[in-house]
Amino acid sequence: MSKEKKSTSSRMIVAAIDFGTTYSGYAYSFDSEWTKVLLNKWEGGNLASYKAPTALLLNPDKSFNSFGYEAEKTYANIAEEDDEEGRSCKEYYFFHRFKMMLKTTLSKRVHRETKCNDENGRELEAMLVFTHSIRYLKDHLLKTICKGFIEDSFKISDINFVLTVPAIWDDTAKMFMREAAIKAGIPENQLEIALEPEAASIYCHLMHLDDIRKDHSSGGPGHKYMVVDLGGGTADITVHQLQEDKTLAELLPASGGEWGGTNVDEAYRQFLEDIFGESVMETFKSDPDNISDYIDFWQNFEVKKRESLSRKSTDKTYLVIPLVLTEIVKEQMKQKGSQDAILNALLRKSKHCDSKIFAGQGKLNMPLDTFENFFNPTIDKLTAHLSEMFNNELISDVQTVLLVGGFSESELVQRQLKRRFEKTKQLVFPCDASLAVLKGAVYYGHCKDIISRRVARFTYGFQIWPKFDKSKYSLDRKKMVNGEERCRDVFLKMVTKGELIKPGMKKSQIFKPLEQGENVLECGVFVSNQRDPMYVDDPGCVKLGIVVVPLTNFERQTNAEIEESIIFGETYIKVTAYNCRTNMEHESIFDLLSPNIHLPYQYVDPQ
Repeated sequence: MSKEKKSTSSRMIVAAIDFGTTYSGYAYSFDSEWTKVLLNKWEGGNLASYKAPTALLLNPDKSFNSFGYEAEKTYANIAEEDDEEGRSCKEYYFFHRFKMMLKTTLSKRVHRETKCNDENGRELEAMLVFTHSIRYLKDHLLKTICKGFIEDSFKISDINFVLTVPAIWDDTAKMFMREAAIKAGIPENQLEIALEPEAASIYCHLMHLDDIRKDHSSGGPGHKYMVVDLGGGTADITVHQLQEDKTLAELLPASGGEWGGTNVDEAYRQFLEDIFGESVMETFKSDPDNISDYIDFWQNFEVKKRESLSRKSTDKTYLVIPLVLTEIVKEQMKQKGSQDAILNALLRKSKHCDSKIFAGQGKLNMPLDTFENFFNPTIDKLTAHLSEMFNNELISDVQTVLLVGGFSESELVQRQLKRRFEKTKQLVFPCDASLAVLKGAVYYGHCKDIISRRVARFTYGFQIWPKFDKSKYSLDRKKMVNGEERCRDVFLKMVTKGELIKPGMKKSQIFKPLEQGENVLECGVFVSNQRDPMYVDDPGCVKLGIVVVPLTNFERQTNAEIEESIIFGETYIKVTAYNCRTNMEHESIFDLLSPNIHLPYQYVDPQ
């Protein structure tokens, strides 16, 4: 990394909060030594890590109780013995791995009233859940930083905050996270949103140029590389090209899908349900007496997913089965015998009876192929998507693929990706892959200008009524206005889906009122997932809102001129209206969290 590059942060510290599906954490650095990123070490029992489990415990009155390892421990303790007031754990709210409830689909959008379910199935406002979590991480960060300062010599105003979000989320989910962070006490003018694969790309660009330059023909201006961010919930993929000015230009819109590590957990959970039955697994999860064992069980499986496994035809792996599971079987199925005897009897009766799995010493002894089957569906979807991306002419010459995120640290994931792509691509697995997004987000806060161009995810434009041209417009759209033939509801494109845009780029157009005597000029702002919509009511077009500009008495009698502008490059859409005669400017930031706005689905097709 260049030692000469200075931080462009306007404040002394940049702090990043990486809110993940499985784990969350924060990091920070000072502008004077911005490349030296400091992290907090979280401890839970025998475990210690630079991120804490994404787990939140709220009191029965919905107030904050604890987060991370402490939340898991406290909830388990209350489950074993009611709290001091005699309340059971089911009166508390426990949320675990809840980030993915913000995922959006064609029929589901995120808004302020969006709910999420806790582990006991009770609903609570998602905004409250996310706000509590971000506030805890923010407050913990402030306490950590304060330890290095004389009392009262450090203030929150000394920090620029960066919050990470998946790039494949649509704008409503990104704005939801921004609003939750503001509600959590992060000042709006000190908050930036960083896209997770962009942050990872910045980390790799600044920290791993030696890896990228292994072939001595890459790494300079024009070099293209792909970053694949494999997290707990999603795979986020971006492709950047190094520019002459050492900035990064996005070549394709970020793409990906729900191909993260939690899918492996779900496959293993389904496997256990096939053996033990749905009732046993539900009791294991929901019975208060089992909660501590249940949390430990999945923590251990998280470690198992990442461990190194040798690969020979006779290789097997071992998965510990908690004694409590067989105790539940004894109670529900009235079975007798040792733990291993019960496990082997259940295996013989299950659909996996021919899988050469057997139990011994409280462990399932299974062929490595069977263990790999928990991973295969997720990895297959990822590799199919990557193969399709490499067919795109724009990035077919990409040779370097950097893999980051906690799921990329799995030896099984690495092995299968190498098997598929190593002959044609240079696969790089950076050190601290699970921290690439977090550290990269800190770097982003110090060097925001390092991303020089992004690709527009949608087509943006204004609603206009131009003069009617029968060679261009449909006859049923012709309307008479002031004795002149006009075409109603035409989509005037300002930016086309797939177009390269610079952060903060401004696109403007001059408008005049259709009729004299109008008190206001109204301009509709629309977004579309089509490249070339003709009309604002075409399929895939959505109205974001209307910018209203009041007109003076003089302007009502003459032709007022209003310059309408859309400003891009943020997680929200800003529209300004400048009155060329009065020099008055009006600004609108459209509320993407309104339940009345349904943005087009965020596509992931790289073509």
